[in-house]
Amino acid sequence: MALRLFNTARSPFGRKVRIILAEKNLAYEEVTVDLQNRTPEFSKASPLGKVPVLVDGETAIFDSTIVVEYLEDAFPNPPMFGVGVRQRLLHRTLDELGDHVADQAVTAFYANQRSDGPAAEQAFARIHKALAELERRVATNAWTVQFGAGDAAVIGGCGYLVLRHGEAVLKPYPALQSWLNAQDARPSVAATRPPPN
Repeated sequence: MALRLFNTARSPFGRKVRIILAEKNLAYEEVTVDLQNRTPEFSKASPLGKVPVLVDGETAIFDSTIVVEYLEDAFPNPPMFGVGVRQRLLHRTLDELGDHVADQAVTAFYANQRSDGPAAEQAFARIHKALAELERRVATNAWTVQFGAGDAAVIGGCGYLVLRHGEAVLKPYPALQSWLNAQDARPSVAATRPPPN
């Protein structure tokens, strides 16, 4: 049975999974979810009501990081966590940083929607901590050797951040911005670019 991915068009977490699916050249059916009108099928697959959810036969996998780890276990080639303990650690750390940027960008977006300035400010303070660490890692070459899970998470998180809050937010981080721009030509990244606001 084919893989099915329940997702929304702008989800940074869904984009992370889609990048990995593309890198592994895996065919799948994408099911677009309306989070305001969840279907029984989606609710059964996603007990937390979040996207993305990957369904492989009778198995439903939720949380983007767990989905990526499942894909790595089930379809190990090409590897998306590098080779060896050091590379796996780098990918997992980048995954956490990328997901943190995405989480806080979502928080800031909804805080702005309800005119909650303090909540948005707090979310941006957290975003900038993660971006500063990503900048340091790019600038000091403390990055992955082989493109994979961590890279996909950073692209998903930063892409969503720019989508919702504009490119100016990345200006203090030129090394990171340059790295992100270089990834735009990668087929998996170009193919998963979210639609504009």
